[in-house]
Parts: sequence; C-alpha cells; structure tokens
Amino acid sequence: MAELIRLDNISKSYGDNEVLDELTLTVEENQFVTLLGPSGCGKTTTLRIIGGFEKPDQGRVYFDGKDITDLPPNMRPLNTVFQNYALFPHMTVGENIAFGLKVSGKSDQYIKDKVKYALKLVNLKGFENRKITQLSGGQQQRIAMARAIVNEPKVLLLDEPLGALDLKLRQEMQYELVRLKKELGITFIYVTHDQEEALTMSDKVVVMNDGYIQQEGTPEQIYNEPENAFVADFIGDSNIIPGRMVEDRLVEIKGVKFPCIDGTENGFRPGQRVDVVIRPEDIEIRPYGEGLFNGTITSKLFIGVHYEMLVKQEGGKFEWLLQNYDEHQVGSEIGMYVRPENIQIMHKPQSDDEKRMNLEI
Repeated sequence: MAELIRLDNISKSYGDNEVLDELTLTVEENQFVTLLGPSGCGKTTTLRIIGGFEKPDQGRVYFDGKDITDLPPNMRPLNTVFQNYALFPHMTVGENIAFGLKVSGKSDQYIKDKVKYALKLVNLKGFENRKITQLSGGQQQRIAMARAIVNEPKVLLLDEPLGALDLKLRQEMQYELVRLKKELGITFIYVTHDQEEALTMSDKVVVMNDGYIQQEGTPEQIYNEPENAFVADFIGDSNIIPGRMVEDRLVEIKGVKFPCIDGTENGFRPGQRVDVVIRPEDIEIRPYGEGLFNGTITSKLFIGVHYEMLVKQEGGKFEWLLQNYDEHQVGSEIGMYVRPENIQIMHKPQSDDEKRMNLEI
C-alpha cells in the first residue's frame, strides 16, 4: 500500500504542557489505523493536527506527498466524526446528512441520491425525515458517519465516536465500522483509549503515552510482542516481572529458570537484567510438582468466559495473575508451566528518554 499521510517530527505544546514531542507517523492508503492510549497521551491532538483543527509548533503534515500543514480543515480531503456527533437538532436526518453537500453547491438530485446511498450504507434506509431527537445514541452515531461519508473523503477521522454508547451497542458498531471501511475503501484514523476497540478493528495500532509513540504494529504484534512495559501493561493483562538472563534462551524469574526463545541473537547477554512479560492466559495449570514452579491459589473471580486467579508462588511472596477456563478452588496447591514461546523478554530502559517511554515496575 502507498503512503497517504505522513507526520514529520510534529511537536505541540499548550503553555508549559508539551503534548507531542517530535512525533513521526505514516498512514498508508486504505488502512484502519487506531491511535490508542490513556487520557492526555496526545492522541486527540494528533488527530486534530491531521484534520487541520490544530497547527503544530514544529514539524510538517503531508497528504499524498503534498505539504498540507497550513491548509484549513475545509480544504483537506478528509472528514471528522466527533465523540458528541455534532448533529444539528433543528434539522431532519436528511438535512443533517446533506449539509456539507449543500455548502459545496451540489444539485438537489445529486444530494437526494447521496443521502439515500449513505443511509442505506449505515443501515438506516428510510430515516430521511426523522428528527434527530427521535434517534437513539447508536442511530445518531450512524447519522454522523453518513454525513461524513457523503462527502467522499479520502480519509475519515474518528475521535472516540463510540464513547457514549453502551457496551453491547459499542461492540455492534465496531463491526459496522469495519464493514464500512471495507465497502468504502477509504482510510480510517481512529482515536480511542479502549484496547478492545483497537485490537478488534485495526490494521495498525499506534500506542501512545506522554507525547511519544510507544509502539506501532498489527494488533497481533502489539499484544504478543510488546516492546516495553507500558505497552505490555496497557494492552490486556500481564505479569511484568524483573528477570535475569542466565544464558542463551534461559531467563531466571523470581528464582525459577524459564526456557525462552530470546537470546544472544536478540541482543540479550548472560547476566543481563531484563523485564519479562507473561500473559495470564499463557500460564498453564498442572498438578502440584509437575510444572516449572508451584503455588497456592489465593483468590478467584469469574469473569464471564474464564476464571481469574491470583497464585502465590511457593517459597516467596510474589503473586502471579492467571486466567483459566477451568475452575480451581481457593487454597488449592498447583503446578504452573509456561511455554518458551509465551515468554516475552524486554530490555530495561537505559536513558532518561527510554525511562519516560516505559512504565515503572
């Protein structure tokens, strides 16, 4: 895929608050890219700079190879869907969708055809004459999408558009957004703090914190191969533990030696202090004495499809987080095993900048 958008060394501050620090990002044509991170990480500011609603203090914004840094929003080939939808309550559904087309001077027949097409695309055929106040939150979200779609933008910017919806409706709309992206063949840039949304919908996830990009990649890469402790902790549940490389492909964690697949070829040397990530679903429960180490279950919660347990490691105070489909009773003594491919080794941060891009453990 060809590069469509490039942010080149973008910095942005509000007074003494530095929101973005020399951020560089590329978005390819027809990608679904999600900017993911906690509140205040800079993701919405990044989206607003792409949309032209904010101007960077330094750096340039390129669209299809052309510098658009100084172009106003209405001159950019993109549309934005905001969290509050920004619909006009005094207009009908059809009038809301048609608003941008009327401003552009399109003919009445063209507008009528495009409104019908857009409503069919968002599964609200026949809603032209409804009032906005008669619609549910999910229907209003679809109308906001339809209003953006009729303008045929090359890029659709979405700023946490599902944040006001309940869980079930939010999940339904995730599938709708993916379907729309495939049918329309346009590029989506989506902002959220919800990890499930990012992993469900995206071709590419950009994890942000403190004005930096922590990691970018496919949902599988972000989840299975986090590059630092912040990403590992923010994306899903994790056991993040200090460790020490014993030798090639062998790491010691809390007094237990674990075979792993990382070693000298990945830049890890014997004796090196490292951070280790083990996902709770990757810890296998075995009979006592038949795993790599033993422990006692100290608490148990049922989380819908699985049980979540804390297990105190035998001979120490450390508690492991486990997730398992089978029920085990509190107080049970168990063995635990982790396959080498499920152990993720990470370098500890060395510089102040690296520490800023990591999570204190």
